[in-house]
Amino acid sequence: MIKYYKELENRLNYYLPLVDIQDKGKKVLFDYKIPFSFIEKYADLFKNSEFLITIFKGFNIDEWFRNNIYIDYNNACSVYSEFESIGEELYLILEEYRKINFSSKTIENYLYLIKRLSSLYIDLFPNNKQYYTLLNNTIIVAIDELKKYNTIRYNPNKIDNIYQLDAWYITPNGYLYNPGGDGHKSRDLAFNYNNIKNSIDNNENILDNHENSNGYLNISKKIKENGYITAKQFKLFLNYISQPAYLESINGIPVTRENHIIQLILGIINAQACFYKFFEDLCIYTKNPKNEIEKIIHWTNNDIRDVLVRCCGFHKIESMVEKTITTSCINYESELEEYIKNGWNIVFIPPFIIDEYDHCMREYSEEFLVIKKLLKKL
Repeated sequence: MIKYYKELENRLNYYLPLVDIQDKGKKVLFDYKIPFSFIEKYADLFKNSEFLITIFKGFNIDEWFRNNIYIDYNNACSVYSEFESIGEELYLILEEYRKINFSSKTIENYLYLIKRLSSLYIDLFPNNKQYYTLLNNTIIVAIDELKKYNTIRYNPNKIDNIYQLDAWYITPNGYLYNPGGDGHKSRDLAFNYNNIKNSIDNNENILDNHENSNGYLNISKKIKENGYITAKQFKLFLNYISQPAYLESINGIPVTRENHIIQLILGIINAQACFYKFFEDLCIYTKNPKNEIEKIIHWTNNDIRDVLVRCCGFHKIESMVEKTITTSCINYESELEEYIKNGWNIVFIPPFIIDEYDHCMREYSEEFLVIKKLLKKL
């Protein structure tokens, strides 16, 4: 039996109480004044850092990569990627830095650039590791000091009540799910659906086991055991600018126990699990997943909402009709019993199911419903 969520009776009042800041009472300035004493103190650092730029411009990363690929492939790929990333930003940062009237932000960007270079050179030139490590430490100290001038600290006191869209589902395993309205890929299943269709269309059977769905279920289990959401999980699954009022830390990690936040994120995680479970089963139990995807697209008019209800077993809370749930659950009388008792109207539509015997997708017979109703009258 699916849990009864009283929140669904007043869906427009479902909100998250979030603090309207990004860094817990810390505002970082884009334009600020740097004391001349800072420039004097680190004059040698600015002067000597020029040779880091010279080294970078003359370094043959392709040759280095070929010589190191067989020694430590993963590390070589990481270093190569960082080298290319720095190269994409290098000239723009230097162009600003070498202007006569450069901004304080330019100095900040330059320090971060040479920090990345010194860290990179620890891998590129291991014989000089000690030198570049010491240089890197000096740059870190300078950046930390710079933060004294570019940061304003204040006491946060404004609370934003972030209301959720009236777009609710109940997952097949009984969690409250809201896809949101910003297309955030960790929350909105349309992103995953498009990836799955493309992968199967290209004969990439990446869903031939239950690794994805089981992974999400394990995350859900851990959250329920802990009873809290970490700051990282909040940003990963909701990605709001405003943040919860983190009143405690566990092992140095900010956490929140606010009920609506936990409930909403558990819904997103379990929605991902149930969604992936259907497509994993599709790849496992059908002969030609590509053909079955084409059937689904045709049957549902490529509408993710229809896919969720008729294929994946989600129960949709209708926003245009009061207290109405659309479901493809065959035994909805027992699964949604609490909702029926509380005056909800249940609209049943036949599901699309995986026939494990014929190894294909088919629509559930409507004749079964007629027989079912006749049997109930007997």
